[in-house]
Amino acid sequence: MIALTLRELGQLRLIEGAFPQASEIYLRALDFEDVPDARVDLAIAELDGNRPTEAIAEAEKALEKDPNNVRALKVEGLALVKKQEFARAAEMLSRAVDLEGTADLETEYSLGMCYLQSRDAAQKQKADAVFARMVQTEGDSGSLHVLFGRAYRDGGEMPKAAGEFRRAIALDPRTPHAHYFLGLVQLAINEWKATPEVRAEFTKELEIYPKDYLANYLMGFLTAEDRDYAVSDKYLNAAISVNPDGPEPWLYLGLNAYAREDMKTAEEDFRKAVVLTGSDEARSNYQIRRAYVDLGRILLNSGRAEESEVFLAKARDLQKKTMELTQQGVASSMAEAGGTMAALMPVQSQKDLESSASATENADPFAPVDTSITAHSRLTKEQRAAAESQEKTFRAVLGLAFNDLATSEAVGGEYLAALGHYQEAERWDGQVPGLAKNLGLSAFRAKNYPEAIRGFSKALEEKPGDSPVRALLGMAYFGAEKFGEAAKTFAPLDVRGMQDSSVGYAWATSLARSNEPKRAAEVLGEFEKTNHSADALLQIGQLWIEIGDYARAVETLHSALQEDAALRKAHYFAGQADVRWGHWADAATEFKSELAMTPDDLDARYNLGFVYLQQSRVDDAVGLFQQVIAARPEYANAQYQIGKILLDRGQVEEAVTHLEAATRLSPQTDYMHYQLQAAYRKESRDADADRELEIYKELKAKQRIHDREAIPLVQSP
Repeated sequence: MIALTLRELGQLRLIEGAFPQASEIYLRALDFEDVPDARVDLAIAELDGNRPTEAIAEAEKALEKDPNNVRALKVEGLALVKKQEFARAAEMLSRAVDLEGTADLETEYSLGMCYLQSRDAAQKQKADAVFARMVQTEGDSGSLHVLFGRAYRDGGEMPKAAGEFRRAIALDPRTPHAHYFLGLVQLAINEWKATPEVRAEFTKELEIYPKDYLANYLMGFLTAEDRDYAVSDKYLNAAISVNPDGPEPWLYLGLNAYAREDMKTAEEDFRKAVVLTGSDEARSNYQIRRAYVDLGRILLNSGRAEESEVFLAKARDLQKKTMELTQQGVASSMAEAGGTMAALMPVQSQKDLESSASATENADPFAPVDTSITAHSRLTKEQRAAAESQEKTFRAVLGLAFNDLATSEAVGGEYLAALGHYQEAERWDGQVPGLAKNLGLSAFRAKNYPEAIRGFSKALEEKPGDSPVRALLGMAYFGAEKFGEAAKTFAPLDVRGMQDSSVGYAWATSLARSNEPKRAAEVLGEFEKTNHSADALLQIGQLWIEIGDYARAVETLHSALQEDAALRKAHYFAGQADVRWGHWADAATEFKSELAMTPDDLDARYNLGFVYLQQSRVDDAVGLFQQVIAARPEYANAQYQIGKILLDRGQVEEAVTHLEAATRLSPQTDYMHYQLQAAYRKESRDADADRELEIYKELKAKQRIHDREAIPLVQSP
């Protein structure tokens, strides 16, 4: 369903002229169903987007799976035509014609063009046969002969081209562009001299089609060459009224004004031509350089020398590029025509203009098509309305399909995949019922808390009274360690939320870490009323320590031990509470009890050593710290404590070794740097001591750590 709908939407993008978007959508469709026809669809989008190399690559992939895929052969052939690889193009197109029997007009015509471009007599005869077959299939018409004439002209067969245009006029004198192209061919045959016969053909074209852009532009060009500027301006303005975005008429209007010494008008017209040309400076053999030259002169003569130099430098750069093209023979057709063809043919076709314009637009496949693109698509108002209706249908289908796919993945525990597809569903249609909540749930289970917050926030906006969603949003804030936001989110849940097995603890913790110990104690008290398992009590006891109610912490942890006498870390955290409470004897008893159950608990061993220090049992403490270091040399606090004891005993060199190890292992702990500077000072290493003292001061100011030596809580596994 997803693959099919994406391909349908890709087709709609092609109709709308949004070629980069079409390509991206077809690529996404291939993720779900990689079949030859989908590859061909993508190749068509690439070709229409003026990316023939990419079109060929995709067509080749289709042909690998289906060598007789007629659509793939056609697309590859047309892409090769665009790359001017006519021999290979003819091979592809002829295969398509052979397989199809009766090919479409575009394929046959492109095949004939390829034969003519080969410059080989035998191949050119094949072109004659192709065109004869087209007449037999389509029926004789003036429009067909105009096409044939253009092909012969592009193949350098000017007499044949003229004959085809005359044939078109004979069949129907009103055949669009027949008089125009006949005049153009006669102009080329007459070495680009505008004879009366040439002008007569252009005039006839305009009599029949007064709004023909090319004929008006060309007459404007020719009359400008005659220095009949008033008549030239009339034709050029007529061309602009048909296509305001063509830069060439503006260029020649500027040249006309410049010749009349109307510098104000010339400057305005030149600037318009430059803007409309944009980055497409190579069009018409870089003729926009003429605007840069004269603009530079106008600016220089009016005292704007700095801006003038910008335009003149650009003109020099374009002139250099023009010479390089001529020297390399890249513009061979222009060389054959004496360079005049470039000026007379400002655009290849309106479709090419639209392709190049849309190719630079936003290629976001999820975004609706920009109106600046659809404006060039030649769709009528009714067709655009139909396209918008189809768009809504496709987006609704894709939203539901991706939502359902994601749900099936979430049920199977594939939360990351589900999250990605929920996000895609949202981009297609964010109004799918329950989508925001589903997205939030998958993100939460994938531990992507920012995205979970976004999803649950949207779901809560949709249903402000949805308590389960509020609880989930609070848990997402808690997971992201945004404790203030979590506490605010939990607040409306009241007592039921406090007593919830997950929410209550997260709520109390959030309050504790938001410096609201009184409110945290209230929530934790309610949570403790209904959560009596040993594991729950262990968590509650730790949080009582964090809140600062050490008596309540010890009581709760002992209750946990009554539930499970072998519960790991219960004695350890009771000892932590006693340490903070200053109950040293009780703390020693708790740590010993923990070690009796878990002899390899280095945290309990270290903390027992710390308690011994407070009880002035220094040798016993050293023995425990040495045991910790022997088992884990990277235990920074044990290294520090031994270093400090050795420093107090005057064993400075050994003390330095341990204190250096401590600061290396825990570089952000301020008091370790302070003791190390004291040790360095005793060794008369004043520079090292000053450095460590500065580090101590910086850390102290930055982190505002208490002067007393902090003993961090070790979280339960």
